[in-house]
Amino acid sequence: MAEVSARDALRYATEDEMVKLYVVVSGGWLLLFVAEFAFNRLTVGVMSFVGVVAFLAGVLATFAGLVGIAYKLLRETRTD
Repeated sequence: MAEVSARDALRYATEDEMVKLYVVVSGGWLLLFVAEFAFNRLTVGVMSFVGVVAFLAGVLATFAGLVGIAYKLLRETRTD
């Protein structure tokens, strides 16, 4: 296995496509935080609906972002 310099590793981790995936994961994390806030309110109705929608969107975004990062890493390190 070839050595990778710290500069190359940082360049790879901060390239445009990876940053887009990081934003998707961060957005999903933020939506999960919003869902937790909405679920902790005592009101029933709109806040509960907002909580459910935010939770589902957050889970989907976080999962999709993590799968995207894993796929990108595996695809680019695969040797043919």
